[in-house]
Amino acid sequence: MRNKPLIFTVVLTAVLVALALNMRGQDRVVDLSSRNLLSPMQAKQLVELERISLQRGEGKVELARHEGGWGVVSHAGFPVQQERLAALMHAVRGARVIEEKTDDPEHHARLGLDMRVPDSEALQVALHSPSLDFGLIYGDRVGSGQLARFIDNNQVLLLNRPLSISVSAHDWLALNVIDIPMQELATARWTHADGETLEFDKAAESDYNLRLLGSDEVPQGGNERWINSMVLALINLTAQNVVLRDDLALGEPMLTMQVTTWSGAELAASLHDVDGRYWLLIDSYTPPQDGELNVYADSRWAYQVGIGQLENLNKRQADILRSP
Repeated sequence: MRNKPLIFTVVLTAVLVALALNMRGQDRVVDLSSRNLLSPMQAKQLVELERISLQRGEGKVELARHEGGWGVVSHAGFPVQQERLAALMHAVRGARVIEEKTDDPEHHARLGLDMRVPDSEALQVALHSPSLDFGLIYGDRVGSGQLARFIDNNQVLLLNRPLSISVSAHDWLALNVIDIPMQELATARWTHADGETLEFDKAAESDYNLRLLGSDEVPQGGNERWINSMVLALINLTAQNVVLRDDLALGEPMLTMQVTTWSGAELAASLHDVDGRYWLLIDSYTPPQDGELNVYADSRWAYQVGIGQLENLNKRQADILRSP
């Protein structure tokens, strides 16, 4: 009787091992019976692409090589999010055909593969290179896979992985414009249009919190988060939108900002009110003497900031030094 638990454990282990081996065997069979979605020639063309078009219904975004990188065509070639582009390329390159379905175009609409159907949710990915233009239309999901077909081919394919990606141009913009770690910051200076100036520094390079200079009459202890949030709104800037600054009727700035780092980097920026919308310009940037910081300092662009960002950037002394 005392051996019954041991026998049960041994039998259960054997069953689980057998199930695991069976599942591995099935995976191998599926892998051996599937094939790459792209032909060797198509896969080769991915590194030579010059333009990518994505369309779903009325939504459409075009990406093109621009000045050595990829840009969003509708936004004058502003850089794309590299992570999103990499995810798209990985999905197309790594997809495998599990099964060939119908090749009758009469069934395309029912399978979500007809772009001409009103309110169609089909996604078209068109790829353009100097040597070859090709593309895919993605339709309904089936289990963990998705139906698709090549744009110029009626054959419906069941792929092993679905593709879900935005066709909004805004979602492709790399709007994480400034990313300077707070630990790197050494000094900061804020100057409002009416002349009020706030200057900050740190007592030591190892410090995280900034301190406001020339304000001994008000204790700064307990106000660190108000001080830091003002500067963090600049050095950790993810913009709401971006336009060419030449397209804006810019006047005098409502606020100018300068920060320096312990490694010698210097950043100057300004904030502008244009018809009730607020735009931040990077006026100058000097990289650090050692290492590299993530700052997209192309002077052609203006970055829109939201109300919450504006409230943090536009603080005054009374806002950051609050008595208990």
